[in-house]
Amino acid sequence: MLKMNKSFVIRMVVWSALILYLVCDFFIFTGPLRRELNRMNPSREDEMAEAIREGICAKVYNRPIYLSQVDRRLRENLWRAGREPDKISPVEMRGLRWVACNELIDELLMQVRTRANERDVPVSKDEVDEEVARFERRFASSEELEKAMQAQGIESRKELRYRLAARLQQDKYVQQQIQPGITVSDEEARRWYDEHKKEITMPERRRVRHVFLATLGHPPEEVKQELEGHLELIKAGKEKFADLAKMISEDARTKHAGGDLGWVRKSRLPDDFAAAVFALPAHSPTLVRTKLGWHILEVTEIKPPELLPYAEMKEEITAALSDMRREDAVKQYRHQLRVMGQENVTIYNQLLK
Repeated sequence: MLKMNKSFVIRMVVWSALILYLVCDFFIFTGPLRRELNRMNPSREDEMAEAIREGICAKVYNRPIYLSQVDRRLRENLWRAGREPDKISPVEMRGLRWVACNELIDELLMQVRTRANERDVPVSKDEVDEEVARFERRFASSEELEKAMQAQGIESRKELRYRLAARLQQDKYVQQQIQPGITVSDEEARRWYDEHKKEITMPERRRVRHVFLATLGHPPEEVKQELEGHLELIKAGKEKFADLAKMISEDARTKHAGGDLGWVRKSRLPDDFAAAVFALPAHSPTLVRTKLGWHILEVTEIKPPELLPYAEMKEEITAALSDMRREDAVKQYRHQLRVMGQENVTIYNQLLK
């Protein structure tokens, strides 16, 4: 019979106890070792739960995007569109939150790519100074600037400068990447001009003035009779149109300019008013009724439809085509970055909902 020495027995007992503890820690109850391992290698469920607790709705290269950032961008987008959050349905709001989140993801991907290539896109101190000055000119006072910075989560002027410099560098980098695709040749601009002559022909324009009296709150026939009397005086040369407009016209915007409405196009006028304006010959003051009231109306000048020569429109056409191509190229480039960086983007859908 084998006889085990005392030290061997002690080692066996210790190793057995250690193995039993590890089995219990990992498989029977969640002990400190299992918790630490879970922390180092969290499951998808644990990762999502932790992100929700911290208010993180997405990560890009492990950099967090917080729900507060998404909602701030959402408010900015609504403000630019002239919309009020209170008038948007919950379903649409969720969709708009998704849009805002994806904008921030694309911007982070762009930042990562720009920083990886920042040596190829230098930004000078003068360029940053000019960008900062341009930003500050948007505000009437230092107090307004500070409020805007707080709303954007910018804590200091130094951070503002850093952010604007980063944005400037990013814009330069994107421009560098897309420039070959947005250049418009003279041949392309000329072909566009030839193919769109009908659309770019300037429509007939007329210069108009009026004396206006509203029928709201006044008997329409009394208003008509009053203006008929003045119209006869104007035709007889006993009363001047501009003086009459200043004296009695109820169009506050034009009365002090002698009733002058400036150059107008038919498509930009109310239908009933446009029908009268574009039916009258020049220099023939006439009494006209619209849904708003009565007008003494006179067309003072007429410009027929006009197609400007290509030489005069070349610069405008080239700029417009380049802008359209730039917008498409930026979208395409951002899409490419999203595809290439997809493995490094994580979105926590539950928080966005």
